[in-house]
Amino acid sequence: MKKPTLTIIASVITFVISVGFFRTAQALTITPIRYEIAGDPGQTLTEKMGLVNETNTTQTYYASFSNFEAQGDTGSPTFVDAKDGLGTWITTEQASITLAPGAQKELSFSIKIPKDAEPGGYFAALFWGTSPGGQPGQVSIGTKTGMLILLSVNGDIREQAGLVDFKINNNKHFYKQLPVGFEYRFSNQGGDRVKPKGDVVIRSIFGWVAKRVNANQFDGNVLPGTTRKFNPEWSKRTSVEQREQDLARNESYSFFKEVKNEWHNFAFGIFKAKVVASFGVSDQVVKSKGIYFVVFPLELSLVIVVLGIPTFFLLRFFLRRYNRSIIRKAQKRFSNEQGI
Repeated sequence: MKKPTLTIIASVITFVISVGFFRTAQALTITPIRYEIAGDPGQTLTEKMGLVNETNTTQTYYASFSNFEAQGDTGSPTFVDAKDGLGTWITTEQASITLAPGAQKELSFSIKIPKDAEPGGYFAALFWGTSPGGQPGQVSIGTKTGMLILLSVNGDIREQAGLVDFKINNNKHFYKQLPVGFEYRFSNQGGDRVKPKGDVVIRSIFGWVAKRVNANQFDGNVLPGTTRKFNPEWSKRTSVEQREQDLARNESYSFFKEVKNEWHNFAFGIFKAKVVASFGVSDQVVKSKGIYFVVFPLELSLVIVVLGIPTFFLLRFFLRRYNRSIIRKAQKRFSNEQGI
């Protein structure tokens, strides 16, 4: 399988990219934001996409194409000039389109897979920009919005992937409350993208399942020749990101605020977490080693102890009084019945 040229595209001045790619950059909405399709060598595939002009002015948009690769272990795309590969196989119904304010349009695009295309994964982006695309390497003043296209060319594709590691965020093993964040890396040395499926299985020290956390919540793909990091989390009301933001504000410690947070994000005990996932056409199963951690709501436990001990003795006192009262009444009734 041919790899795309590594020349980085310089045709975007203002460009917005999110982890799951982009959806509404520069007020042009494209749906869907990602296509995952498959075809045979020599086959032509035709799909549809929707464009919405969310600006207050009439805009003309121009189509262009790029190959992409994953950058680092986050899965973020790096766009490269389409000198060969999927970026050169795509054509659109129209090379440009003019949309009035608020107008929407459905267009078709086609992928003509060469007869000699090698089986495996090919990855590209279809852009719509506010200025015509120039020659490769030239700068085009304007903005672009696009969607990712992930194509699998059918055939004998080698599948070789697996877990690299699994750990708790920051190697922290003691928590006073949820959330608990995990991190694992998945390596793909096969010929096509893989999408891990499965759970982080969390068990109590007694063996029963306390929680199953989706190991790939956002359906992330791992491209060939890359390793991608995933961050599942066991949470209730508060996410890992929210918790980190709260800690970053360096607010003064509040005992009762901690009690409230521990109540809303309650968990208690010693737990063991393990990744159980599968990948590929044959659903090959991979498992990680188990890691232990403790959740002990300290402040909430103190409140329970402080309030619980007096409550216990009060209940015990009134229960004894009640029992003595019942016994006395029973004895009196028995005496009356016996004429004593």
